[in-house]
Amino acid sequence: MGPDFFARAGALVDRESRPAPRGIVDRMADYANPGIDTSRVHPAIVRFFEDTASLALHVESHWRFPASLAWRLLRRVMRAVGQFVLPERSADILTRVFAIDTSVDGRDDARAVVRTYEGTGEVMQVVSYATWQRDDAAYMSAAFPLPGGQIAGVLRLDPIAEDDGGRLAVALTSTTRDDDAGVWLALGPLALRAPLGERLELWAVGAHVAPSELDAGAVPGATIVGRHEQRLFGVRFVTHHYWFSPLDRAPSPDDERGERT
Repeated sequence: MGPDFFARAGALVDRESRPAPRGIVDRMADYANPGIDTSRVHPAIVRFFEDTASLALHVESHWRFPASLAWRLLRRVMRAVGQFVLPERSADILTRVFAIDTSVDGRDDARAVVRTYEGTGEVMQVVSYATWQRDDAAYMSAAFPLPGGQIAGVLRLDPIAEDDGGRLAVALTSTTRDDDAGVWLALGPLALRAPLGERLELWAVGAHVAPSELDAGAVPGATIVGRHEQRLFGVRFVTHHYWFSPLDRAPSPDDERGERT
């Protein structure tokens, strides 16, 4: 895969014809469902969704034994694949968002996101985001390309807490409520529900509802903290702690090898 995957796939479009999106979704309301009022999501968290590349990410990963040992070996494989190169311990990540040809992707509002390690430019993950709609519920649709197929996640936005001003902290989750949420392994026309689970919780810094383990002072200037749990067959194998901070200058697609040359 690698940071130039979308260019090699012929999926990028010229910036002159269509500017790059600013975030993984254009409007917070695009993830609306009967369980959440998206207009009440905290503005700091809205920025994560609508202006994704303007935020630097610091990650602290906590792997559970024996997954911690297995990941030391598997990470070498994923570095060769150029996908899902998750941190062993801590890292700083930059995000870039690209406009792509939706006819190549197949989803009307798709955009490409490339996350790389700051300083080295090594890929952490490449993914195309879009929305999935059924009836009155919308979901995040995330496609992670792999050799011969993809991992596809359909995540629902849920409220998890509100601060004194009534502004919401939120979670993106693959846990189904007899709805479309879930994770699939897609191989050509075949899609199989994968035994993987995702839950990403986000809180604005300063909100008393944020968990104490996410010390905002650990990363000066952070405006959002997050906790990302990943599970296999229902068993948590890693928890990532996130701190998002505004960049002085959002990375441009020109800075990234994923851009068309």
